[in-house]
Amino acid sequence: MKFLKYLSAFLLLCNIPTFFSFAYGPSLGGGLSLLSFLLMLVYPVLRKKVVFLPWLILIGLSYFLISGLQFYSGDAGEFNERFLKYMVLITAGVTVASDLTKKELLFFLLFGASTVVINSIFFADNYGRYSGIYLDPNAAGYICLTGFALTYGLEKSKFKIILQFLFTFAGIITFSRTFIVSWLLINLISLRLSPKNLKVLAVGAGVLILTISTAQVLNFNPIRFRQLMSLVGDEQVSTKEINKDSRTETWATFYGYLLDKPVFGHGYGSFQTNGLNRVGPHNTFLLVLGEAGIIAFIFFIGIYTKLLVKGFRILKEQPHLFMMALVQVLFLLTNHNYFTAYYLVFVSLWLVVESKKYATNEN
Repeated sequence: MKFLKYLSAFLLLCNIPTFFSFAYGPSLGGGLSLLSFLLMLVYPVLRKKVVFLPWLILIGLSYFLISGLQFYSGDAGEFNERFLKYMVLITAGVTVASDLTKKELLFFLLFGASTVVINSIFFADNYGRYSGIYLDPNAAGYICLTGFALTYGLEKSKFKIILQFLFTFAGIITFSRTFIVSWLLINLISLRLSPKNLKVLAVGAGVLILTISTAQVLNFNPIRFRQLMSLVGDEQVSTKEINKDSRTETWATFYGYLLDKPVFGHGYGSFQTNGLNRVGPHNTFLLVLGEAGIIAFIFFIGIYTKLLVKGFRILKEQPHLFMMALVQVLFLLTNHNYFTAYYLVFVSLWLVVESKKYATNEN
């Protein structure tokens, strides 16, 4: 049973099907994707345990059914596949997630973050923003942030500071602006909890020194590197350059569409790349509201608001839950691939189960 659990979690959390599809072709990637979802279906049967999360099921049903009835663009076969995969994940995959311990989840996140460092050392490129097996620097930054936040749930350990250093360095070299903002927020929260967490800022300083000293060797993205250096006063970067291609500018191009059809949205595909706009909104909340309307949006925003509230209530006892929920929300504000980013949905499942567990203990 452990082997099935670990293999299923590994395939999902480490983005293995998508990576193999990119590296070795869609046939192998598609086969691994099919295997991962078959494992999720088999696991609860063999485990003789089924966990249901009605709220997430309502999100899937409301988004796909409402947006699908007004299909805007895209392939119908792709729509059906995404719908089926999402529903399998939130019905059968939750059993896998509920059996995963903090340390087990941390191991998979650490593996994913390590591939970012390996990418930068052995497979440096001219782009200079590294993503490892996640193929997208922002997605890799999310994994590093989630792992970093989870370290605050560990008991006292000599490895904790090492893990925080590794997650921070891997996240920094993705040069994701969301990573930097979220990392600072998490550290501010940790300082409110205990002045002893001041040492994590020393970790950040050490990572900056390492980043600066390896900049030429690892061929970092010059624009993002200058923006990073501007935070510590080593570079002068104009506000225009920092705000170039900012998420707020992208969001603003979709506001008019939201007002046109606020109740049922514009239909599936309308808020994705080459839908109503040339690019997607880079915001999952806007995506759900724009494609499926207010009902699906209420369910969607409700689950993540609930995670934040539950996490805040037990912040002192289990700080990692609030920090991880905050990371999820901040990433959702800058990414619109929620329904195909299965590692993100899987972490959401784990967070919901853990929050319910500690809420029950608190009561």
